[in-house]
Amino acid sequence: MIEQDTIADPRPPRTMTVLGLLALTALTFSYLGSYAVTNALVSEHLIQPWSRAHDPRPRWLITGFCVLMLSFMVAGEFLRRWGRSDFKAIDEMADAKDEQILPDSKEWAALGEDDDEARQA
Repeated sequence: MIEQDTIADPRPPRTMTVLGLLALTALTFSYLGSYAVTNALVSEHLIQPWSRAHDPRPRWLITGFCVLMLSFMVAGEFLRRWGRSDFKAIDEMADAKDEQILPDSKEWAALGEDDDEARQA
C-alpha cells in the first residue's frame, strides 16, 4: 500500500496556462481552416487563388479565432455552472438530517396505531 506522505497533492491548473492553451488551440484550428485548407484547394485547382489586395484569409483567421475562443468560453462557463450545481446538490445531501424513527419512540407507536385503524376498517 502507498503511504500518504509519498503522494503529492495535485495542484489545480493555472488560469493563464489554461487560457493560453485554449488560445493556441483556437489559433491553430482557425489557421488550418483559413490558410491550410484553402491552400490545399487552390493547389488542386478547385478554387481560384486570390490577389494579395483582396485575400479574405486574414479576416477568416481572425473571425475563426474569435468564434472558437467565444465557444470555448461559453462551454467553460456552462460546465462551471453545471459542476457548481452538482456540488451544491451533493452538499445539500450531505447536510440533510437523517430522520430515523426508533422502535421505542412515540412516532413508532403512532405508526402502529395507523396500521391498526386500517386493519379494522
